[in-house]
Amino acid sequence: MNKSTTLKPDDYLVPKSKHQHEIKVKGSRFLCTVIPCASKKEAEEEYAAIKKKYYDATHNCFAWRINQEEFRYSDDGEPSGTAGKPILQAIDGKELKEVLCIVTRYYGGTKLGTGGLIRAYGDSTVQALTNTPIKIKTHWAEVNIEFDYTFENLIRRTLAEFNGKIEDSDYSEIVKMRLALPQSVCDSFKSKILETTNSQINIS
Repeated sequence: MNKSTTLKPDDYLVPKSKHQHEIKVKGSRFLCTVIPCASKKEAEEEYAAIKKKYYDATHNCFAWRINQEEFRYSDDGEPSGTAGKPILQAIDGKELKEVLCIVTRYYGGTKLGTGGLIRAYGDSTVQALTNTPIKIKTHWAEVNIEFDYTFENLIRRTLAEFNGKIEDSDYSEIVKMRLALPQSVCDSFKSKILETTNSQINIS
């Protein structure tokens, strides 16, 4: 994705695929695994799998963010505030959603101190995310509509005007469509359709 791409109001950034990146700090290995996750359940399952895979690691610290409200982080035994929070801050710095970042640490024999740990976990995550392929997703709202055939051209023109799309359609005595519209314009679309058809259609 082009970094100069301007996001629309309903757009958000997510990782396109899994990615791993490792750094070494004073003998300790910090392996960051980036995983796309669309739900809390998925994030928890992916974390459990990574923790099982790297069972011999000193720590498996993580942070995930699904959306603005749903997020979590853990220091997994590191001093409080030195691991999970820097990982989450790195995620937020890249403005990513639907992502889990796990930093697996293998202790190298030298203590890093509070500041050193914060930098190591943060840098590991930032570098991993910088090299992770990113894609744009859109918050869509579903709209169901029923109308007479005479309104079809009007419906299609208005749908295009609001950057919506047809997900499914059924042509029988009347036309039934399941539409998807960017969430922020959904109410405006419904209002315009009702106004231009004099409320002669069913929309929900």
